[in-house]
Amino acid sequence: MMKQQVAIYLRLSQEDIDKRTSKVKDESNSISAQRLLITRYLDLDPMLSRLPRLEFCDDGYTGTSFDRPEFSRMIELVRRGEISCIVVKDLSRFGRDYLEVGDYLEHIFPFLGVRFKAINDHYDSIKHFGKTIGMDIAFKNLIYDYYCKDLSKKVKSAMRLKQREARYVSCAPYGYQICSTVKHQLVIDQEAAAIVRRIFLDVIAGKSTSQIARELNSEGIATPAEYKGYRKRTDSRKPQWTHHIILNIIENLKYTGTMVNHTRESRHIRDDNQRRVPKDEWYLRENAHEAIVTQQEFNQAQEAMSRRKKTVRTHHSQSDRVYFCGHCGRKLEKVNGKSFSCPSHRYHFGRPCEGVRWQKEALEDAVFEALKIQIAVVQLESTGGKSAVQSKGDSLQSQCATLQKQYDACKREKFEQYQAYREGRITDEMFLSSRDQLTLQQNILKEQLEECKKQCEASKQEAEAADEKQRSMGRMAELTEEQLRDHLYDAIERILVYGPNDIEIVWKFQDSTVTA
Repeated sequence: MMKQQVAIYLRLSQEDIDKRTSKVKDESNSISAQRLLITRYLDLDPMLSRLPRLEFCDDGYTGTSFDRPEFSRMIELVRRGEISCIVVKDLSRFGRDYLEVGDYLEHIFPFLGVRFKAINDHYDSIKHFGKTIGMDIAFKNLIYDYYCKDLSKKVKSAMRLKQREARYVSCAPYGYQICSTVKHQLVIDQEAAAIVRRIFLDVIAGKSTSQIARELNSEGIATPAEYKGYRKRTDSRKPQWTHHIILNIIENLKYTGTMVNHTRESRHIRDDNQRRVPKDEWYLRENAHEAIVTQQEFNQAQEAMSRRKKTVRTHHSQSDRVYFCGHCGRKLEKVNGKSFSCPSHRYHFGRPCEGVRWQKEALEDAVFEALKIQIAVVQLESTGGKSAVQSKGDSLQSQCATLQKQYDACKREKFEQYQAYREGRITDEMFLSSRDQLTLQQNILKEQLEECKKQCEASKQEAEAADEKQRSMGRMAELTEEQLRDHLYDAIERILVYGPNDIEIVWKFQDSTVTA
């Protein structure tokens, strides 16, 4: 049964923000204005004012894409029958894709029985039940869609013009910052620029990129991303200078005062993967901003890098890319296909990562022995574990059946009480009191039944996982030692290496880890 709840959906795009003032271009589109408008409207609606409200807010997300976190959460609740009505300020706040908005209004929401209201567009799906959405709404959707595409073309054209004029249009490279007085102009950040100049001079002096990174890490100098305050929320590892960061700085022509633009371009609106532009199509302008290094120093650094011995990249099997450093969490690198080591040891002095170094053959021998032990343990435990899971599932199913019978009994008793009331065998007070008690009991039983069904589903998934684990390990147990070595990594999620005699294996079909 669908819950009678109203979803208030609010959205504000980055295009609605004036980048010069950091204020909303049209105040009526601000989140607070949308919320106030919808709340006032619901308060005056006799049907909707009594219903519980849920708010979903996507602040800073474009309407051309429906890949928005709060929108996705709202649609998931709609599918689960927990939302009966969605209210937005206007259709453009819901979305700006003509075809997808029309699909939601004409097919998805009517099929799910969800009412949709766009206040400023005077659209209420309850008035269009069984009919198309109307030409006026269709044209508004089309206009919103074309508005985005036209705006995208204008923005792209303006960006191209700024790029040709050698103006700053993207993020300022490490060593520079945005000028506070002249728009689209780079100025030197003295603190970071000193590090950039030091890196160039060290390369010219003959130091390797790994040696430079190690020295910067030992002195506690912040990496470019760390210096600007950028950090991935999901990455808990401490940032560090690496060979690649040093190389990116050395190869950046902008440090000579030359502006380099149009190195990448989008193929369509909101392109997540921009294409690389050939070098002959780049926009270059010398003396566009103050240089950190001279052109001569830049050329000397490139020449010093070109004299280094070039390593030939060879391709090895990727099935063994499950080894990680137990100290810093970074994936181990494979050297010449014969050994594993943590790359962090090259960029730090005296780190425990230096001890993470194993020959591939010796490491795989240790993992192979651990796998054989794991197979034996799983086979030994499988029968008892499967019986316990099956017994738990049967018990939960029996409990669900009992709760369902009690719930149905309450429903029958309510009907019998109603019959007795209609026939005059009980008074009004007796009927109302009995009905309220039975309703309360029904609600309690319904919650218990839903919880029991969730536990049943979890138990079912646990049983399926146990069966899959048993089948997987059973197939491996039938293999010869040579065949088992070929499938060594099939059952392994990841391996944490702490030292030459200390590894921790996380199995795909096991909740816990095994130390070897």
